[in-house]
Amino acid sequence: MDRVIVLGSGAAPGIPIVAYGWGDCNPQNPKNRRGRAGVYVEFKDTKILIDTSADIRNQLLENNIRQVDGVLYTHAHADHIMGIDDLRALNYNTGDLFKGADNPKSSVLNIYAAQDHIEELRRRFGYVFNDFPHKETTQHPHLVSNVIEFFNPFYIKDIKITPLSFTGHPVPTTGYAFNDGMFVLIPDYKIIPPQTLEYLQKIDVNVLIMPLTNIKPTMYHAGIEDDLDYIGKIRPDKVYFTHLGPRCDYDEIMRLTPENMAPAYDGLEIKL
Repeated sequence: MDRVIVLGSGAAPGIPIVAYGWGDCNPQNPKNRRGRAGVYVEFKDTKILIDTSADIRNQLLENNIRQVDGVLYTHAHADHIMGIDDLRALNYNTGDLFKGADNPKSSVLNIYAAQDHIEELRRRFGYVFNDFPHKETTQHPHLVSNVIEFFNPFYIKDIKITPLSFTGHPVPTTGYAFNDGMFVLIPDYKIIPPQTLEYLQKIDVNVLIMPLTNIKPTMYHAGIEDDLDYIGKIRPDKVYFTHLGPRCDYDEIMRLTPENMAPAYDGLEIKL
């Protein structure tokens, strides 16, 4: 079965927020309770994880995900990477056997990101990569870094993945198009650059997931009018909004958007 699972639908603080609770989100609606953003993609026997938030352990358990064939990163902000240590558990079920691992059943796991993001991951988490000294004597994930280039497709098993560039966030971010539009993920963004927009307009986008951190635009995030304008140009069949902040009540977003659009929620399963 080809499917996408929204592991977490919240922005960096999640909902409720430790500091001040639910914001404008109705606490009586369980779809407003949000973990930090992450997505799981499954095409037949290929399983792919996008980002590893600090909530990833619980998200994997709640969705019965025990194995992945690769991990894609959109950017190296804390809410998208701080669960990286929990990939250690996936090493036991994934990838080619790494004979030097501290457990004979452990295996390496490939991660994919743009050059700047790989460098940041290696700076923060150097101990998880397979060329780090003394790795046989420590307990941690065993990862292999793969640098990707925008608009240069690569494959995980038989799945074609095209990295896409987005700007206006404090750092450039990477989106992904799977199998020429069967599924497209847009990460944190303020602007869709012309080359990316042109690419998205050329392919037939079936399911699009894109962020809506705030209803009104902010310095580093597009607002709902920006999203709707880009959606009108891309013309996807179905749209789900994720990375939802405290001003984005589920029912209110439903009211503000057409029938082929909806806010995502934690555990949402989308069949492709």
